[in-house]
Amino acid sequence: MASEHLILRIEGLQSEREKAEIKRFLEAVEGVTWTCVDGEAGTVVVLYDPEVTSQDNVLGALVEAGYEVRRFFTV
Repeated sequence: MASEHLILRIEGLQSEREKAEIKRFLEAVEGVTWTCVDGEAGTVVVLYDPEVTSQDNVLGALVEAGYEVRRFFTV
């Protein structure tokens, strides 16, 4: 299984509820295997399988949930 890391910045991420919600939305995307949400830094690290899903699907899940996302980079 190949995997890639996607590092995102999410504007206005502050509450524990928002952090848990983001984690839930991302882990519901088929192919996402791990997420880490850092509320203080406003960043989210996502580990996903590019053979199962795409960066656009990962980003789309958050945009559909109403979050403003700025992508930093893929590792």
